[in-house]
Amino acid sequence: MRQLRRELPASRMVKHGPGKQAPEGVVEVWSGRKAQRWVQLTLDTYGRTCYLCGLPGADSADHVIPRSLGGAVFDLANLGPSHRSCNFRRGNRPVEVFDTVESGLAFFSEG
Repeated sequence: MRQLRRELPASRMVKHGPGKQAPEGVVEVWSGRKAQRWVQLTLDTYGRTCYLCGLPGADSADHVIPRSLGGAVFDLANLGPSHRSCNFRRGNRPVEVFDTVESGLAFFSEG
């Protein structure tokens, strides 16, 4: 699949929290109604533009510093709006590593 690098103009910069580590010894689980409320709060706060690919239609919240790497679980400073597919594809890699957008346009183009 063809990979495109997207550079967003300053007027379309995507918003998300700066990232935040969880306090030492705090163990929280991201699930259930509490997680659903935080997803909605993230989308209401930062909008529905995916901070990973820059496209509209975000329907999930991604942890800027992944939970598996010690990121805060329920903190807007560590959440950003994302598509579920972008969130899943990123996994627990740093945001800087996940900076490409896959384009399906090559499939539809002739030649």
